[in-house]
Amino acid sequence: MEGAKFPAILREHWYLISLAIGILLLLGAILNWNWLCDPTGKPESHRYSRGSRRAIFFLLGIVLIVSSLWRCLLTL
Repeated sequence: MEGAKFPAILREHWYLISLAIGILLLLGAILNWNWLCDPTGKPESHRYSRGSRRAIFFLLGIVLIVSSLWRCLLTL
């Protein structure tokens, strides 16, 4: 029965997961992590450079952090 409670907790507190993913993306973009920002070997590697991928992940991280904090403040 404990396994059935886990998805309900995730559905109720989804903003904590999005906050963690947002922080991970933001740190990856700032610290220029290879596994996140390296475009070589990807099928669409000619479309976006490493710098533009960093900017996209940075903005996505900011959006996820802001939306999860907004949701957290609305539940208080």
